[in-house]
Amino acid sequence: MPHSTTPPLWRTTAISALGGIFEFYDFVIFAIFAPQIGAAFFPADTGTPTATLKAFAIFAVGYFARPFGGILWAHVADRRGRAYVFSHTVLGMAATTLLIGLLPGYATLGIAAPILLVVLRLLQGMALGGEIPASLCWLSEHAGPRRAGIATAVLLAGVNSGLLLGQSVALMIETIFGHGHAYAWAWRLAFVFGSCIGVFAYFMRRHVRETEAFSVLCTSGKIDKLPLRTLLQKSPRSIIAGFLMCSVHAWVVAALYLALPSFLVHNCGIAQSTADATALVSSGIASVIYVISGWLADRIGAKKVCVCALVAMVAAALPAYSAVVNVGVAPLVMLGAVCAVFIGAYLGLLPRLFPPSVRVSGIAISYDGASAIVGGTGPFLMLLAADHWGPQGVAGLLIFIAICGIAGVLISPNQELS
Repeated sequence: MPHSTTPPLWRTTAISALGGIFEFYDFVIFAIFAPQIGAAFFPADTGTPTATLKAFAIFAVGYFARPFGGILWAHVADRRGRAYVFSHTVLGMAATTLLIGLLPGYATLGIAAPILLVVLRLLQGMALGGEIPASLCWLSEHAGPRRAGIATAVLLAGVNSGLLLGQSVALMIETIFGHGHAYAWAWRLAFVFGSCIGVFAYFMRRHVRETEAFSVLCTSGKIDKLPLRTLLQKSPRSIIAGFLMCSVHAWVVAALYLALPSFLVHNCGIAQSTADATALVSSGIASVIYVISGWLADRIGAKKVCVCALVAMVAAALPAYSAVVNVGVAPLVMLGAVCAVFIGAYLGLLPRLFPPSVRVSGIAISYDGASAIVGGTGPFLMLLAADHWGPQGVAGLLIFIAICGIAGVLISPNQELS
């Protein structure tokens, strides 16, 4: 095979990470600008708190749409190719993000405005549901079993960086235009900016080459016409293992990043500025640890790293949460770092659970299913536990999720990536 047909791993990883940054940026800026979106798309007499809650409800639509989009796009990826889905989902995200930014509000369209917003958010969630499984599969198959850990960890660090980019863009808009203009209209610029990045990512991806594993399926005539049915019939153990591991990831993102500021402010008496800074610092540290953990998983084995990290999570959860009120946020930042070790290692393991003919479908059910069920309900359950049982109740939930993750790792089978 000519050298030109085999792009270097750094290039395929960079292309994947760029798309990951954009896609998660587009997904989370909706939450960052929820008050502004609520004011624009609901009646003026609704009231800011109520309008913001309604905007967050529409935000949740994207989470629950992810499994449906994941299954749909995974079917295409397992039949037509990983590269096709890898390039087209990013274009779908760009289009819906631009339309959200340009969509007229309630004052112009009336009740049609929030209805159209729900539809666009639904389509956006479906595009993201196909993007991450296809990216994970495409990148891990290009990397091979000896480098899948580091490659997928860099991809995840890119996805995580999308949150940091969203927070930075929001701060820039507020600083440049002032609170009044940012609240009234300038928030839309964040969506327009995101769509431009998405179009750039599409042109970077549109000529990517198919993986060798899928090419072998094509030449051997082993393309599965109904990959989802085959997956459910022949790989239930892999589905359960993948879902349990992905549930740990989904819970950590929900509890230690997205909902952490609310927990610290309302249940631990921490100042809002400190709580927000803690979530950002935790997310930034995690991005670095992901890469280190992925590299380590390639060296000593992903399962070993995952089990050690999960056991450490079980041991550290209760002391970390119990110490917050008296010691401050440092124990939770350290706990988040321990959790990041598991997340950085398990992604390289996830594609190996499934045979090549149904690989993207398996990743989609595991990852998107956990994101919707555990990630979508995580902030609510966490804050509910905190209200009833305090920080120790939140620690108990993390311990339970970590034990489920250990079970998932222990029962997980291995498949070759090529």
